[in-house]
Amino acid sequence: MYNIIIYVLISIASYGIGCFSTARVLAKSFKYLNIYKVGTGFADTENIYSNISKPLGIVAAILDSGKMFLYLSIIKFFFIYAGYEELSLQIPLFIFGFFMIGGHCLPVTHKFRGGRGIFTYIGLMMFFAFQPMIYVLLIAIVIIMLFKQIRFAQFFIVLFPPILSVFWIESRQLLTLMFITAFLMGVLNLIVARRLGEI
Repeated sequence: MYNIIIYVLISIASYGIGCFSTARVLAKSFKYLNIYKVGTGFADTENIYSNISKPLGIVAAILDSGKMFLYLSIIKFFFIYAGYEELSLQIPLFIFGFFMIGGHCLPVTHKFRGGRGIFTYIGLMMFFAFQPMIYVLLIAIVIIMLFKQIRFAQFFIVLFPPILSVFWIESRQLLTLMFITAFLMGVLNLIVARRLGEI
């Protein structure tokens, strides 16, 4: 019972941290802009990159990915310090990570107008499968540079980390968690796409 309460509280905190919009802060701090009145009107890296500043968009992407990676690293450290088995951390860490993505995509603090959460998702996948995620990112960059297919590259980033991880990761539990997270990420992106009027 005590563990469940801790997990629930950390999940709520994860969602709250996800609601903290890096894109909004960067747009306001460096360009004095309200990101909700620029471009798509959504607080995401793509909006900054396409409609405000490409370098600032890259900074937002790095911060969003790094925020997730650092957050999960801190939680893992304290859980292990408290005596939890490392393998047993996979499920709660994925749950905490997904709650953070949920806060990024559908922040209650901004009327559920968030971003797609692609870079936050990258941070999550890099935490568990660093090498496969790096390969996926390199391929996605090639797709964008050669074919200008940003949306396809985003789908590729969501779907392929767990697929590619089959060749690196032996843990069935971890692979299962990665596939479930990729599916849920797809669902979240459908919701965001509907709010953007794309479907």
